[in-house]
Amino acid sequence: MKQIFKSIVALLCCGAIFASCEQEAPKAEMSADLTSIEVEAQNPEEVAVTLTANTSWLLTTPKWVSASATYGNGNTILIFTVEPNYKNETTSTLARQGEIKISGGGTLTGKGVVITIPITQEGYTYVDPNPSLGGIPDVDEFVDFIKAANSGGPLKRWTAENGDVVLLADINLSNANIDWQAIADETDVTNSNNDCAITSTPFTGVFDGDNHKITGFNPTVALATNKTFGLFCAISGATIKNVELDGTMTVSATGQADAGMLVGTAYNSTIRNVKVSGKLVLTGSTASKRFALGGVCGFAMAKEMINTVIEGATVDVEVDAVGGTNQANGATCAMYGGIVGFATAVNAADNSIVIIKDCVNNGNMNVTLGRCSGICATMNTGTTLENCTNNGNQVNKIKDGRLGNIVCNMSHYCHLINCVNNGDIDATVEGYKGTVGGIFALAGSANGCTITGGANYGTIKTLSTAGTSLKYVGLLWANHNNTIPTSGLIASGRIIIDGVEREINASNYMESIGSIKYPDSVTDITWVAPK
Repeated sequence: MKQIFKSIVALLCCGAIFASCEQEAPKAEMSADLTSIEVEAQNPEEVAVTLTANTSWLLTTPKWVSASATYGNGNTILIFTVEPNYKNETTSTLARQGEIKISGGGTLTGKGVVITIPITQEGYTYVDPNPSLGGIPDVDEFVDFIKAANSGGPLKRWTAENGDVVLLADINLSNANIDWQAIADETDVTNSNNDCAITSTPFTGVFDGDNHKITGFNPTVALATNKTFGLFCAISGATIKNVELDGTMTVSATGQADAGMLVGTAYNSTIRNVKVSGKLVLTGSTASKRFALGGVCGFAMAKEMINTVIEGATVDVEVDAVGGTNQANGATCAMYGGIVGFATAVNAADNSIVIIKDCVNNGNMNVTLGRCSGICATMNTGTTLENCTNNGNQVNKIKDGRLGNIVCNMSHYCHLINCVNNGDIDATVEGYKGTVGGIFALAGSANGCTITGGANYGTIKTLSTAGTSLKYVGLLWANHNNTIPTSGLIASGRIIIDGVEREINASNYMESIGSIKYPDSVTDITWVAPK
């Protein structure tokens, strides 16, 4: 019995000891001084978290976060390093979120503890320093566009979704701080009679005026040798379309140069559906050098199997120009064309041509120029004039000139198709070598040329101050000097030479259409009596 009692007492004592041990075991406790973390995308700073713990612990993080320690025991300071949420300055990134977890105290006994710290990192948002406007909304942006184009900088700010530079409103340049800087103003161009070399920065994109009007284009410029000028000084592989231009451009030149109200030089480019109005003033040029002026374009060139096209242009530009005489063959003079001054292809046989189509000139020409016409002064080679009309009158006081109200001269691979002149020519010449025709002055090459359709309804009036009347004067042309196939033209109008009007009727009109070296090449000419 005594032995049994001792055993019971011993068991009770052990139970008490075990109970006492269980009560004395510490409870796991942890805390952190931060309950959440937020960091920047591009340059995130390290984050320090103070951990207070009475137990061992284990730490886990998102893959884009690293910690100074991933396990430990007791109190510590944890340093978290976050990877940048950034690729480059032009690539946006999304914000990202994750959790930092610290587990301690042992989870198997059910007495563990877990701290969760949410971590958020900002995304990087690209902000375009030059955001797109979808076009040019006002004059200040137009000036900025000019500066960007001249420097070769990006033009995205002023482009639509299709990449075209677009006018969003009418633009008045009267008070613009340009002084005078035009588009592609620094372009150097060497335009020979048979080639074109652009050595700096032409405009190469698409400019869509969206039928808006640019006014106040009033530059005064003196051009050095091999310079070109216009609202667009030079364009290459470009398109200019759907725009109106009005202003007064005053130019002079010290050597060979080119200028047009809209475009100075167009190389392998297209100009379509444009209107130009105002005034063009030429104050002087070097007489022995070509200075090509145009109501739309000064010099148009086609090369490398690519056409240059000027289509649907309407010009109402008053011209007041004093230049040099036509010294010799080779366009050695100042010249003006209501649409284009000088047009040529490098090699028309390779199908690179200049096409001037569906254009109208309404502007009058008061000039002293060796070559002047309502459409194109010189079709040098590889040029087609089709369905063009001149309504402007020409008064020209020149020593020796080649004058025609559609074109002055046409050469190899040129085609004149259904062009009509309604304007008058009043030419006062100092000599007798000048040539004056209602449609053209001289067609001197038969190589690939044709003349089809067209008419002259204007009056040709000439006065020679030398006492000898001009040799080459005609209702249709002055001098048809080669075997160019010519047919389907209407002869009308009047001829007045030195104050005496020539009597022209249905019986004798062929004697007044102009000089013909090869009569068999000219057929189907119809007389219509002038009203």
